[in-house]
Amino acid sequence: MSQENKETNHKANSASEENLSKYKGDDAFTHSNRVGTTYKHQHYMLSYSEQDEQAEWLCYELTSAECKGKLDRDGIFFEEDPAVKTISAHPYEYRDSGYDKGHLAPAGDMTFNSKALQESFLMSNVSPQNNEFNSGVWNDLEKQVRVWAKRFGKVFVVTGPVLKIDGDKAKLRYYNKYRKKEYSNITIPDAFYKVIFDFSKPGMEKMIAFCIPTTAPIDSDIFDYVISVDELEKTTGIDFFNNLPVKVQSKYEIKSDVSLWKTR
Repeated sequence: MSQENKETNHKANSASEENLSKYKGDDAFTHSNRVGTTYKHQHYMLSYSEQDEQAEWLCYELTSAECKGKLDRDGIFFEEDPAVKTISAHPYEYRDSGYDKGHLAPAGDMTFNSKALQESFLMSNVSPQNNEFNSGVWNDLEKQVRVWAKRFGKVFVVTGPVLKIDGDKAKLRYYNKYRKKEYSNITIPDAFYKVIFDFSKPGMEKMIAFCIPTTAPIDSDIFDYVISVDELEKTTGIDFFNNLPVKVQSKYEIKSDVSLWKTR
């Protein structure tokens, strides 16, 4: 949470605790847009950055029941997101680029519903990831999120690439149909993040954030990359959970207590 918001909203917050049970669904919580435009799909919401041709954040609620889905992703192909008014990235822009089309909301979280699974293959849900990262520590974190959703009943997930706020940005290069190397407008991130909020049990809420560099070894321990949400906000320039009262944000964002996620 930004200091400006804290000061602006301080008087508006009562001393009583916020009743988090009223927050439900994939759009339960909102987050600020640094440069992007917000779009809402049936099973997730995102802020699309045109200057980076990818989402700066994407969020959704993941329930225990949704984690039991068994739909097969075979035969589903990546496609442009028709909702993005400025036109999203196109699958061909990854052709022979050396990078995977890395899901932000993993297909594994969306196998409970054919529409959800199809939406997970929209290019607004994609960022460039090297294969070792995509199939390694990032995949481990995705699996762990599903474990938590099953264990706690539901969790809220915010995820995205860490996009440079200032300075030059590396852009994805690909081969066009004439086998000529071209630059796309797709920014290559140096790291990716996830914030997981367990608000399933009143009085036992907890939040944890991860920020993992794309150079992380394939066998890395995900808990080596835990940071506070406050730290992540400074890195990304995004104010997460900004529809929550400031006092509530401060309570959960100041620290990520790993022990609560390993034992409960």
